[in-house]
Amino acid sequence: MTRLLPPSALLLLLVAAPLPVAAQSGAIVQPLTPNADRLSEQMRILGRSPNDLSALVEAGRLSAKLGDAEAAMQFLARAERVSAGDPRIAAARGAALVTMERPGEALAMFQTAERAGLAMAGYAAERGLAYDLLGHPGNAQRDYRLALAQGDDDEVTRRLALSMGISGDVAGATALLDPLLRRNDRAAWRVRACVLAMSGDAAGADRIAATMLPGFGASLAPFFRRLPQLAAADRAFAVHFGRLAPTPERLADARLAPAVTPLPAAVAAAPVAVASVARPAQTVTATPVRRPTASQRRAEQRRQAEAAQATQLAETRRIADQKAQELAKARADEAARLTALAQAEAAQAQRDRDARLLAAQQAEKARLDEAMRIEATRVAERQAEERRVAAAALAERDRLAQAAVPPVAPPTQVASAPPPPTTPAASPAATVVAARGDTDEVLARIIRNLDIPAAELGVMPPTSAAPTPAASTLAADAEAARRTAQAREDEATAAEAARAATARKAAEARAATLKKAADAKKLADAKKAEDAARAAEAKKAADVKRADPARHWVQVAGGANVADLPKAWRALIAKAPALKAKQAWTTPLRATNRLLAGPFPTDDAAQDFVNTLRRDGLSSFAFTSVAGQKVARVPVK
Repeated sequence: MTRLLPPSALLLLLVAAPLPVAAQSGAIVQPLTPNADRLSEQMRILGRSPNDLSALVEAGRLSAKLGDAEAAMQFLARAERVSAGDPRIAAARGAALVTMERPGEALAMFQTAERAGLAMAGYAAERGLAYDLLGHPGNAQRDYRLALAQGDDDEVTRRLALSMGISGDVAGATALLDPLLRRNDRAAWRVRACVLAMSGDAAGADRIAATMLPGFGASLAPFFRRLPQLAAADRAFAVHFGRLAPTPERLADARLAPAVTPLPAAVAAAPVAVASVARPAQTVTATPVRRPTASQRRAEQRRQAEAAQATQLAETRRIADQKAQELAKARADEAARLTALAQAEAAQAQRDRDARLLAAQQAEKARLDEAMRIEATRVAERQAEERRVAAAALAERDRLAQAAVPPVAPPTQVASAPPPPTTPAASPAATVVAARGDTDEVLARIIRNLDIPAAELGVMPPTSAAPTPAASTLAADAEAARRTAQAREDEATAAEAARAATARKAAEARAATLKKAADAKKLADAKKAEDAARAAEAKKAADVKRADPARHWVQVAGGANVADLPKAWRALIAKAPALKAKQAWTTPLRATNRLLAGPFPTDDAAQDFVNTLRRDGLSSFAFTSVAGQKVARVPVK
């Protein structure tokens, strides 16, 4: 799967001009840009004359073309100190803002310069790019053609071709690029690939990337396939800056653009009036120019100052609104962070308490289990001992019962003569003896199994036997011992069950008490954390208001260098003595700094001071700093 290049890589690949390479057969050759040489020439002029207004303006414009927007703004700030309100400064600042991807502000600057009477043909290429970036390709193509009417420029030609591709004119863009493609202009081939991609011919764009941009074809394929899906402004940002999606900063900048009447591409393609003027400037300088009178110049200066003041006021209000939104968002984010932190701390504390409670419950259960085990062992030992004693008693009873039975005499043998063979029946005496032996055996068996004294059965013990306890008495004693052991065993079992039930109830009661206490502490901790978060937020808000509250000021000037503000303040005091009673202050404004007088108790008081300065001939306006905005003193000796 191919991977989309990051915006920086696309910017390098699709926008930046490549370094020149040695001319060879089939090689792509890119001519050197003269902008660096022109900037060096302006720097030499400034070395001789640091306040040369034209050199400062041109140095700012060339620095922007070379990609150094910060240096451009510094040159233009110096030019404004030399001649505030010169329309060339506003136009050059607009050109720099375009390179900084801020076409909305740039178009407002171009409009200010044009209203001040500056001819825009020299800035048409930059204004055309601003129109393209705001989604007005028809207006952009008109300005590109106006710029080309002043002289051929390969970069403007490529921009015009891209703009035609954005509006769907593939044939016109191809015809415009043809001379550059024949010279193997690599940037023109990039433009050709983008034009094809915007028309939906991604395969054609891939072929150009594979042949003319070796090593980048696969990486550019996803980019080419996204271009047809984008709106006009998004296409312009994509092919000029490699930005495929609008950012919040870009959307905010677009809202600063003045109202634009969209111009159809067909109207933009019509020849511009300047196109017929292809002669040197000296051919038209013979016409006398009527110089404006002093009153007209003052009126024009007032109009320019009022326009600049209105623009600056709108910018001030926009920045104030933006800072207020940022401050509100920062407060909301901080409150959310503190709330999340308090919740996390409360959750961790609850987990710790739960862990301690669980450990305590487990320890209590282990203690109870061990106590029950020991008690069960003791009961088992007592029961075993009692069973042993009962078994011994029973054995003793059986032994004594056996000893109480008299021995049975063996049958008496009676000597007699053998019966005669002729008499088959037994004699009566033998029969009596046999019957008596059977009776003795039965009696002995009865004595062994019954607890009846032998004397009652008519059988006397032998005269040589020693007297022994009665069998019934021994049996009764054994039974009593057995019942006693059983009663003890039942009593021990009941006592053990009672102890276990008591321990279980005690453990459950203790666990319920601990849980109730833990729940109460959890609620208390949560409330405490919430109160702490609210207190921290209130303290932070109070600190912000106490350190830098919202205050009312009057802006009298501005400058890029803070070190120059004391000098500017002294110059303003010489013009407006009312400033002597006020303190000088400053606060940043993007690439410059405000020079403020105040603070004033109310906005009306600030406006009254503006009116006072106007009577002294000094233009100013009221300004309100938001809470949290840093405003520092300007040391004026």
